Amino acid sequence: TLLVERAKELDLAIVGVSFHVGSGCTDPETFVQAISDARCVFDMGAELGFDMYLLDIGGGPVC
Repeated sequence: TLLVERAKELDLAIVGVSFHVGSGCTDPETFVQAISDARCVFDMGAELGFDMYLLDIGGGPVC
């Protein structure tokens, strides 16, 4: 919350959230939790007037 509020004070644009759960992660629940946490950040941003549209889950596809 503090980072989002500070960005607002500094008139910075927050466009989204980026995270990486770790190379080789195969546990879907880890991704579910990370995306849920990102949703909270999107909600905080929306409350402060940010129009966030980007969710970067990092890494690359597991082949």
